[in-house]
Amino acid sequence: MDQKLLVGMSQKDITPPARVSLKGQFHTRISEYVESPLLANVFAAESAGDQIVICACDLVGIGLDFANTVRAKIRERCPDLDADKIIFSATHTHTGPEYYRVEKSLHVAAKFLPEEIKFVDYEKIPDDVWMQDKCGPFIADRLCEAVCEAWEKRQPGQISPSFGRAVVGHCRRVVYDDASAKMYGSTDTVNFEALEGGNDSGIELLYVFDAANKPVGALANVACPSQCVEGEYYISADYWGKARDKVKAQLGDDFILLGLCGAGGDQSPRDLIRRNAKKQRRTDPNMNGLEGAIELGGRVAQVVLDKLESAAAEPSGQAVIAHEVLSIDFPLRRVTISEYDNAKRQFMDYVRSNPKTTYDSRDMSALHIHGGIMERYEKQQTVQFYTSEIHVARIGDIAITTNPFELFLDYGNKIKAMSEATQTFVIQLACDTAGYLPTAKAERGSHYSAYVSSGKTGHDGGELLVRKTLDTIQKLWQE
Repeated sequence: MDQKLLVGMSQKDITPPARVSLKGQFHTRISEYVESPLLANVFAAESAGDQIVICACDLVGIGLDFANTVRAKIRERCPDLDADKIIFSATHTHTGPEYYRVEKSLHVAAKFLPEEIKFVDYEKIPDDVWMQDKCGPFIADRLCEAVCEAWEKRQPGQISPSFGRAVVGHCRRVVYDDASAKMYGSTDTVNFEALEGGNDSGIELLYVFDAANKPVGALANVACPSQCVEGEYYISADYWGKARDKVKAQLGDDFILLGLCGAGGDQSPRDLIRRNAKKQRRTDPNMNGLEGAIELGGRVAQVVLDKLESAAAEPSGQAVIAHEVLSIDFPLRRVTISEYDNAKRQFMDYVRSNPKTTYDSRDMSALHIHGGIMERYEKQQTVQFYTSEIHVARIGDIAITTNPFELFLDYGNKIKAMSEATQTFVIQLACDTAGYLPTAKAERGSHYSAYVSSGKTGHDGGELLVRKTLDTIQKLWQE
């Protein structure tokens, strides 16, 4: 069978032309300006009768319903593209817009408030602020344009895999001497035991060249969410925006860099060992601001630039593409009766201690864990599974795998370690947003990201994801 590669790439600005409500924190944040544009970057490839399209977006997540809305638009414009084989992924920036309606944990908890108490999420939103009803259709149209443009531009091209290293992510869960854990917990205490997990400095790279050997783009898979400026009040692509700026300064504005977030559910840009500002430790630039985004963007960009020369020496215009789309039933993570009773008691204790008729996001932040446990208890009486779309693809000797979770690093490491491929990309927050997927160790340590209500499934679902992904990779390598 002819394995000649046809490739196409595109980039599209998806920044709403107005102020927006920023998604990613419990409290309401209205953007004040655009610090850096949000982009959708697309890689499309076809070979040997199969295809793969990856659309990497500077967004906090991509809901499956929203992805399917975009796919419906694409089917109308590009009927020869199998829309089911389009992967939509998010860099997980917390300075992008709320653009599709998802029942947030604060709203879940609000269901259990007494009738006399109302939760007011948004107060006095100015008329010029775009909310979901405007942001959603705008971004859906832009993503459709970006995907179709890449698909329509495909022509004979070449690819060349590579690998580099840069320290970007660190484990953000701290374990104490009583075996409890805490996200972003303090380490400068005698009770500090260890960070719960490791980090991954490896960066999986795939360069794309045209038929004349000109570099036109690259895919970079980094195991860390895009969250240096996660609490700010402006629109920003975070460190991926800075990485693109530096790469484009060297290779031109037409060079397209896809930022693909690896297994980073327990990762963040912040080094918790050296972070104590009071002791003025020598450490990284401020990883809670633009300084950190510039630093990390520079590290990623330097790897992309440094590895280009060797990748350009051996590009290939031939590669088999085989792409499987799986539907997996993950077991819904359950709560026990005692956990439910305890959550209900703590919920009502807070209500009795805070006798008000209106609750704001601060109140609901205090209640969302208890409300989430109560909601899960009710849901598990009738729902047993969370069904998810998973992609596993082969491009030459590279495996591309996806999942919809904020996946803890250990699961990504298991997939990479046992994969049949010479190199494996693990892309999280793809084609849905299903919350955190913690390890068994994290569940025992508890706290945010490992609470029952922090995600759809638990460690048994994580092991199922690993097995199904590896089984499919093995199948693709045997064909």
